[in-house]
Amino acid sequence: MEATRGALLVGSIPLGTAESVFRTVSAAMGDRVSRIPDGETGPRSDWIVWQYPVLNSRPEFAVCPPGDHPYRSLPRLRLRSPEQLANVTFGELGYAAVAASSYQSFVRLKRDGVVPEHCRLQVSLPTPISPISAFIAHADQASIEPLYERRLLDELEEITRLIPHDQLAVQWDANFEFAMLDGTLPAWFGDVRAGIVERLLRLASRVPSDVQLGYHFCHGHDRHYGPVGRDVRIQVEVANALAGALTRPLNWLHLPLPTDRIDAADYESLGLLRLAPATELYLGLLSLDDKESGANARMSMARRFVEDFGVATVCGWGRLSPDRVPELFDLHSTTTRPLHRADRAPTFTWPEDFQRVPDDDWSSIPLDDSALAYDRVESHSWYDNLDPTVEELARVLSAGGVMVDYSGGTGILLERLKLRVFGTRIGAVIVDSSPKFLRVALEKFRDDPTVAFRHLKFLRGEGRLQSLDEVLGESLGSGGVDVIASTNAIHLYSDLPDTVNAWVRTLKPGGTILINSGNIRNPRAREDQWILDETVWVIGDLAAGIVRTDEGYAQYRPALDNEEQMKEHATFRDRVFLEPRPLSFYVETLESAGLRVDSVREGAVQASVSQWFEFLCAYHDAVLGWVGGTDRVNGRPPSADAVRDRMLLIRQAIDLLFGQRDTFEACWTYLTCSLPG
Repeated sequence: MEATRGALLVGSIPLGTAESVFRTVSAAMGDRVSRIPDGETGPRSDWIVWQYPVLNSRPEFAVCPPGDHPYRSLPRLRLRSPEQLANVTFGELGYAAVAASSYQSFVRLKRDGVVPEHCRLQVSLPTPISPISAFIAHADQASIEPLYERRLLDELEEITRLIPHDQLAVQWDANFEFAMLDGTLPAWFGDVRAGIVERLLRLASRVPSDVQLGYHFCHGHDRHYGPVGRDVRIQVEVANALAGALTRPLNWLHLPLPTDRIDAADYESLGLLRLAPATELYLGLLSLDDKESGANARMSMARRFVEDFGVATVCGWGRLSPDRVPELFDLHSTTTRPLHRADRAPTFTWPEDFQRVPDDDWSSIPLDDSALAYDRVESHSWYDNLDPTVEELARVLSAGGVMVDYSGGTGILLERLKLRVFGTRIGAVIVDSSPKFLRVALEKFRDDPTVAFRHLKFLRGEGRLQSLDEVLGESLGSGGVDVIASTNAIHLYSDLPDTVNAWVRTLKPGGTILINSGNIRNPRAREDQWILDETVWVIGDLAAGIVRTDEGYAQYRPALDNEEQMKEHATFRDRVFLEPRPLSFYVETLESAGLRVDSVREGAVQASVSQWFEFLCAYHDAVLGWVGGTDRVNGRPPSADAVRDRMLLIRQAIDLLFGQRDTFEACWTYLTCSLPG
């Protein structure tokens, strides 16, 4: 006998790491599940017990004996005095950090074809009632619950900010609620049923509507709770109340059933369920005690009252031996049928006359240390400015389309896009004027047949760079491109009208151009928001002041007095860190080329002071070239001591600028354009 709805993995899986869970689940039953949890590995394997140290870390609590409490023999936390409540705040609970870490593993495995494209990451969160009831003394539960709930919902908000909504599913684990409803646990609120439904609705309302939502109802799996999964009447009543009141979709519901007996009285309440047709019902009826025969018998009984359901275990597997995990996967597989076809995704093919990797000199040069150093800035906090562009690319790209990553450098944007777009087979051309950067990009994507490369050569006889349509050739350069992205680069184009006109020549009618830059003077930027490159001028002035006043740098004072050379150094600096141009200049240039500017948006980006220092050190020749001289201006490279002093001066200047602050805020501008047609 097979369930019609596939399988649900409730949460915890006793394997070593989230990656091992993703790999194992995908291989064993990837075609039978729509969501994969990270297994709640490590300290989370004992469900909410890892939250006890979080609560206990607050000095406002005294640690008391557990007393006669039905959840484990753990201490109770009691406020030292009523006045201490005003001081109680909770920092990181750990759920957001773990979810973000698990998603990085999940998405890389999805990119590599290990995790099926249809699967979302399932993030399971306990309702606040559970840790509060388990670890806080009854007298203080009513006052501590809202504080803990507020922090947990803040972490939920962070999770939904960090993980794309179409890749995320959130499950609320409700356990203690049902012990309260059957009288096993005391509640700190009056109308228990109404209070529980109100709380579950409140939690659901904070899950964005495009993030999948589910509930895991649990009747407890500890010795004090009595029979596991007794009559589901109470759970059905709560489920119906939620289904009738929710203003967003409920994507799935998990109900446990008794696995120690098969009695129609335990099942008949299932016939009272009033779920929306789109809500997937999963019944917790799988057990290793009687395996397939018991599961089949319970499915047969359940079908007398409800027809369409999937299967699951009663609860998570965290307390099981890892040796039993393969048996559980087998049991899930033998009692379900595949829900998702493993169709081979269509491949992308380039035009016949298009050479993916041209036979140019740059493609065989050694990897350059400075280019590799630049590539590492991808991990810097301000590179989160790429996220809105990646999301928009995911929205506008369609199968078979061609994207140009103009000024794509070492392929940082494309790396992020590959971790966001799954199943949509597109071609991407990384175009850049730096052979060193392109060489790093080639090292990353050489074996990816959907990625091509083009070098914009400088034509000395004509005093210009090659245009985009020139390097793409006839097949793509004459209206063969669907999307052009230019990120963190448009402010560097001295010949912007010529560049934009070349973009227009390569773009298909109806095609899209996406632009972002943190070096556009946007009139809507707040007064406390920086243009990143403006810090370079400030740091230069501060460094000059330090050299004038600190005898340790006296040897560089003659350079400051050499007006001609200082102008040359400033000219070089200003070619690397250009003076910001106004937003109106870009809008007018784009529209003059025949593009429609569909939207102009701005976003705040937090830049790490220490990471910005690291970035400026990579460009020390441009930032403080007058300290020790440069080959470009002085005809000789700086000495090792001069380079060291530059780093020290940049550090001192940036500390003067930002004081003890860890971050500063920059304004990023985003433009979306289209070619009418």
